[in-house]
Amino acid sequence: MSAEPDQKVVGVPWSTYIRWVADVWKPGEHWALVGPTGEGKTTHAVGILELRRYIMALDPKGGDDTLSRMKLRRVPTWPLPRDIERDIAEGRPARLVVGPVVHTSSDRAVLRETCRRALEDAFDRGGFTVYIDEFQLAADRRLMGLHLESEQLLIAARSKGVSVVTSYQAPAWVPTSASRQATWVTIWPTRDTDVIKKLGQIMGRPWRELEAAIGELPRFHTLTVGRNPRAPLVMTTAPEL
Repeated sequence: MSAEPDQKVVGVPWSTYIRWVADVWKPGEHWALVGPTGEGKTTHAVGILELRRYIMALDPKGGDDTLSRMKLRRVPTWPLPRDIERDIAEGRPARLVVGPVVHTSSDRAVLRETCRRALEDAFDRGGFTVYIDEFQLAADRRLMGLHLESEQLLIAARSKGVSVVTSYQAPAWVPTSASRQATWVTIWPTRDTDVIKKLGQIMGRPWRELEAAIGELPRFHTLTVGRNPRAPLVMTTAPEL
């Protein structure tokens, strides 16, 4: 995908977009998905995660339907079963959704502990892409309480080739590292000026430029912004899954 230097927004179909992501998204680079609930953040995440060989997808909801449709093996407790460890040791893919399906309050406690141990393992192990769905729930001290482990990955795991994909509704709702450490941010249509200003500041883009581009987005389309201020903004359709 290419663009003229003065072209602010490049619109591409999902198939072209995913080839571009495969080219530009390097191990150790983090990706943030920012938009309202129900607009397709998890579906978008599923599309880009399929590019990676080793995935840990945390499920703070304890049974997300979209994650369940992805070809991931659910690991209800930690540490990993021996057969998965063997696959990793022998170079075979390991694409996992972390935590049990929650039915009771005791399941919720198991979910929290399993996700916490998985995040620590991802940091120690290296090489994984970690997806944290509904990051505001995962990081909330009163709910999942995974803010310390999550920030450790976001801030310190780049050298180990660990990428973190986070999804959330607004930068103000999550630890600042979720946005500040992201190399790429994908934004859904929003009229929230505070969100646009914050993301513009973080990504080094004029917020008015972002506001104008986001204002033209059709529903279920997204705008992806990188840290290179001279690179075009990339608009795409919903994933073709």
